[in-house]
Amino acid sequence: MTPIFRDRIDHPMAWRGGDFSKDDISFDLSQRHIAALEDVLLRVRKVGLPLGEIRAEHCRHRALDDDLEQVLDEIQEGRGIVIVRGLPVEGHSVEDVSTMFWALGTHFGRGVSQSALGDLLGRVRDETPPGQPESARGYMSRRELSLHVDLAQIVGLMCVRQARRGGYSQYASGLSVHNEILATRADLMPILYRGFPYHRRGEEASTDAPITPYDVPVFSNRDGQVSVFMVREIINAAFRELGRAFTAEEIDAVDIFRTTAQRLQFEVRLEAGEASFLNNYTVMHARSEFDDWAEPEKKRLMLRLWLDVERKARPVVNEIHIYENVGGRSGIDPQPGRLPAVPKYRTPDSEVRRQAAAE
Repeated sequence: MTPIFRDRIDHPMAWRGGDFSKDDISFDLSQRHIAALEDVLLRVRKVGLPLGEIRAEHCRHRALDDDLEQVLDEIQEGRGIVIVRGLPVEGHSVEDVSTMFWALGTHFGRGVSQSALGDLLGRVRDETPPGQPESARGYMSRRELSLHVDLAQIVGLMCVRQARRGGYSQYASGLSVHNEILATRADLMPILYRGFPYHRRGEEASTDAPITPYDVPVFSNRDGQVSVFMVREIINAAFRELGRAFTAEEIDAVDIFRTTAQRLQFEVRLEAGEASFLNNYTVMHARSEFDDWAEPEKKRLMLRLWLDVERKARPVVNEIHIYENVGGRSGIDPQPGRLPAVPKYRTPDSEVRRQAAAE
């Protein structure tokens, strides 16, 4: 457990949802930028590079480099959130859009695997078979997702097609939540700095334990910089398998954390060609439930990037890397024969509350 940071965090990343509008945090691609991305697309298509082999050096372009460096500064040292608008969707295939989104991401970091399957570019869409339970991996469902973090340093989410209704994105500053809880419920900070075990949900290496043998802190302090890590459903799954009930104080801590984050959140609907990029160690994200179109070609489709920053990285504690990947990479290393978390690992709050009440 790191020392509790006892001072109010006064930084642009410690924002509240009412502090800005969508326009305030957006970077609009010009026709020059779009032409450059399409030029990069032609360049990598000509040499036949698969997505995972497209590196930063393949995507450099004098019309992009300086401006995207400023976007990276805002992600890593400013508010921690930028919405890039104007990515070309019309007239391009999903594969072409995916390549341009990946090329944009290479200016910020290196893509890492997002599941045991080794997928480097997640397709965020409802993949629930008719009449079957939803996956424990929220990005493969249409359900509401509570505020959480992912498993990389920067998370990019691009809209290709929106749902018929719903599917709003919500964001909250973990540093602002830290400030609020410190001011109103400082007694909960030791629990939040200690943290909780996390279930690896069957996507871990065969030599690793299915549940982290250590607690993962919700808040941590490394070199005077506070970071946040919270994925409540995965904590719930760990408690269920361990046969461990939450104490009243633990439930209080996670509930206060959640309600505070919701109160301070910023909500926006990403439209086709818009992509949010987040500092995943300071900004949490969520999604409202959505109703999809009946026609397959119209169904909601988002593209997701998990990026490890190669410069301007935020110092964090090792426990945040809940999958002990080779070389210290973020994400989830590919594991032959294993699948993304199956429905049995989905553990809603109502189940853990019943277990706590029975103790």
